[in-house]
Amino acid sequence: MLKNAQSILNSMPFLAWLKDKQGKYVLVNSAFEDFYRIKNTEIVGKTDFDFFPHYVALEHKRSEEELIKSKNWQPLLPLHHEVGGQWLETFVAPFFEEARGEVIGTIGIARNITERKQLEIDLANQKRFLKTIIDTIPDFIFYKNTKSVLLGCNKAYAEKVLGVSEDEAIGKIDLEGMEDIESVQFYQQNDQEELLTLKYEGKFALTGGNVISTETVKTTFLNEQGNVAGLIGIARDITERKQLESQLRESKERYSAIVNNAPQIVVIFKQGIIEFVNNAGIEVLGYNEECVRHHMKGFKTETLFGSVNSALLDSIRGEHCVSYEIELIKKSGEIINVLLKGTEIPYEREKATLAVMMDITESKQLNLKLRASEEKFRQLAETINEVFLITDGERIVYVSPAYERISGMSCQSLLDNQSSLLELIHPADRERMQASFYHGSRTKNEDLSEEFRITRPDGETRWLWMQSYPIRDEANPSSRRAMTIVDITDRKKAEDKLREREHQTQIEVMLAARVQRDSLPRPLVNNKVRVRTIFEPRSTISGDFLNYKWFGEQEKLCGYIIDVSGHGVATALQTATFKMLLDNVLLTGERIEEEVLQTINQKIMQYLYEDSFVALLYFEFDFRAGVLKLICAGITLFLAANPQGCSLVPIYGCYLGIIDHPEIETKIISLNPGDIYCLMSDGASDLLELHGLRKQGSFAEYKNWLEEMAKCPERNDDFSVICVEILHESKGTSLLKIKSDADLERAQVTISEFLERNAPGQAPMMEVAVNEAINNGFLACGQVFVKARRIGGRLIIRVKDDCQGFDTKDVNVRRKTERYEEEFEEMLDAEGGRGILLMKMVCDKVIYNAKGNEVLLMKVI
Repeated sequence: MLKNAQSILNSMPFLAWLKDKQGKYVLVNSAFEDFYRIKNTEIVGKTDFDFFPHYVALEHKRSEEELIKSKNWQPLLPLHHEVGGQWLETFVAPFFEEARGEVIGTIGIARNITERKQLEIDLANQKRFLKTIIDTIPDFIFYKNTKSVLLGCNKAYAEKVLGVSEDEAIGKIDLEGMEDIESVQFYQQNDQEELLTLKYEGKFALTGGNVISTETVKTTFLNEQGNVAGLIGIARDITERKQLESQLRESKERYSAIVNNAPQIVVIFKQGIIEFVNNAGIEVLGYNEECVRHHMKGFKTETLFGSVNSALLDSIRGEHCVSYEIELIKKSGEIINVLLKGTEIPYEREKATLAVMMDITESKQLNLKLRASEEKFRQLAETINEVFLITDGERIVYVSPAYERISGMSCQSLLDNQSSLLELIHPADRERMQASFYHGSRTKNEDLSEEFRITRPDGETRWLWMQSYPIRDEANPSSRRAMTIVDITDRKKAEDKLREREHQTQIEVMLAARVQRDSLPRPLVNNKVRVRTIFEPRSTISGDFLNYKWFGEQEKLCGYIIDVSGHGVATALQTATFKMLLDNVLLTGERIEEEVLQTINQKIMQYLYEDSFVALLYFEFDFRAGVLKLICAGITLFLAANPQGCSLVPIYGCYLGIIDHPEIETKIISLNPGDIYCLMSDGASDLLELHGLRKQGSFAEYKNWLEEMAKCPERNDDFSVICVEILHESKGTSLLKIKSDADLERAQVTISEFLERNAPGQAPMMEVAVNEAINNGFLACGQVFVKARRIGGRLIIRVKDDCQGFDTKDVNVRRKTERYEEEFEEMLDAEGGRGILLMKMVCDKVIYNAKGNEVLLMKVI
């Protein structure tokens, strides 16, 4: 029957299995074997707790027990769980015996739903992303069906227009809740005519009572059949724009009145052609409107035309309003000097130049020297990106145009309101900077340098660097100071990002270190071998790694230790990658030869950075053959110890990841009980060579010695060691004779090792119980005989002394009394008689002989 079931299950495209009522696997199909990389013969007779995480196995067990108890022929609802980054959907049904109709187990199938699961996650992320976007947009967004029923909207539309939450808004018709009935009727009609009117302006009455002007754009959306299913609308608040348009109209009227009544000459020209001249210009130059549509060059002298034309036509179209002195020819032929300021403006929807000219003919000669000096200063101040200020006592008397770009405020606003710059300064810096800008007697002769923050009117925070120094003139002492202010926001942001990245890197390093330690193998002990590890990274994470696995049926311990060159997160990631590769190849129980490492070398070369490499040592303790096989690829020393001594043994092999076919060596060593091997990375072997070897008395002493070595201050590399002890074949101990305190101490060590080897999970409590029995006998007569053995799944320990013994009947009676726990507490306080009770609590059986001088302790393991 099982053979037929195996064939049926193997034909299924899913993972399939049979279990008995105890949750043990009876058989699995080939898809199950391929997915989990485990053979049918290895899993039969075992439960989920032997292969899966505890919480997954526990969930399976509870579901199967509930199904078997209910005898429901229908399969359980599917269970979803993640395995190695893939999602499985599992169905389990009861399995009946045909003859009696009783449930004898469960049958289960599982299919891979990773792709569907990822699609579900992606869809949920997209919905959240889209919802976040539309709620972030300040515009009012809504969509309706063909009957104007609201299907959805963003947060701004629901709260500000409808005055409800987004969920309450859905299902409303024709803007329910709006007090402006005319607006409601307008929007309803517009919805029906949306194919004719896609964009229009209107008004919204907000929940707070404000009425705003809006510009709304609507478009239809289609259903799956291609029919119109409704419309989507976006309304934007254009109240401010409307106000600006109104102000612009008023401004044009004022502008026309001001320009035509201004005493200065005002000219507008495009590409040198005059488009407008105000009344003052016509009066001063002597022309009527015939100058319009003529080129500016007809009004300039020949001597100035070549030098001024380029500056006048190009520079005044730049970013700043720049002043120029030029000569103009009046209609009478008279030449006058004018000061011209020009700026680029839009005129009749085209770029044009507005030039304002002041007649300075009379004052030109008087101001020539002063003007030349000021021109040089102006050019310097206006071309540099830094803000340049001059203060005179408590006032700012000059500020360069760069102030407007950096602060977002006009230069004139600072001159008019001396405290406006301090008001921009961040509150945390304001008090400190007040003394720097408006210096007292203590700082007036000092050079100052400060960094501070400002908050621009648009809300942006900028970092500035100010340097201030006194203007020294021995001939004319003054209290003036010059200041330069540089925008260092980009530098500050770069520094913040660097600090943030350093913090994030530290978190990643700590996480990587935790993952590394969680991936290390657990200590191992059985009746053949004891294994302990030492793993001490040079800093937080390591380029070393180690792993091993015990194969019980083959009586083999297989494992490896690697050392990847380099340090840091990148090296740790490489190590994690190689762990998966090595575990899948070296820890399968299959026969490993040098050719396998050659294949690994080819794969490793794909992942290594340039100039990096991997040192590897593979080990295989074969207890049936009684040999240790080592295959070396770069880790060239290991420690071998026995009761006679210890030494560092060399083994040769080339690093992996450097050349296509590295030289690899295999070493075979005979195993003997009591042998100790320490397989280590070069961070450990280098320290041993530096400090020298010291023979130790036991396995624990070797491990403690190496752990102390790892704490050496001169250690500058990762320190990784796998300590392996070959245990004696005997499952019990020889008869121990205890006649002195030294005998007692040695016996306690021997008993501790025996218990740890045979019952590691229960060893601590058992050790307490056995020591109580030994100590009682030793204190009574000074001589005790102990014999410990393991028979199948039981530990049996006999403790005998040569004293007269005692009456054990009273102990057995007291064990059954209701006051047992109370009496036990009394014995603990009294420091007497508690040994027997401790033994009975820890052991499954405690049997005394008739005389009372021999006790047998038994524990089921």
